[in-house]
Amino acid sequence: MNNNNIFQKIINDEILSYKVAENSDHLAFLDIYPIKIGHTLVIPKKINVDKIFSLTEKEFISIMSFTRKVALGIERTIPCNRVGIFIMGFEIPHVHIHLIPMDKESDGNFSKKRMILSSKNFLILSEKIRKSIQ
Repeated sequence: MNNNNIFQKIINDEILSYKVAENSDHLAFLDIYPIKIGHTLVIPKKINVDKIFSLTEKEFISIMSFTRKVALGIERTIPCNRVGIFIMGFEIPHVHIHLIPMDKESDGNFSKKRMILSSKNFLILSEKIRKSIQ
């Protein structure tokens, strides 16, 4: 597995990201090509884990608990019917969970990914979600 993928660069603060939550084991940040405003990625900081079910049971429960906190923060910030959770992992060989504010099933269509916010608006949104999680 490539230890130098984009997520590893985000974990190492080598490239800009719009963080909404972080602890010693996990990181959540806005997807810069979101399906919907508030689309957030949750990743473990552990290196060399490609598939979510390759995590240990403890690691899996831990990331899901962290993901829940982030999703609740998104719900408090973005008007939506629910926050959808998607785990696919084909684009980048590193465990990642997509959290997407949704009002209808079609809001989970990944062919809609596009950049829809300016850097300033990404910063504002990430700060709002971060505050709602604390």
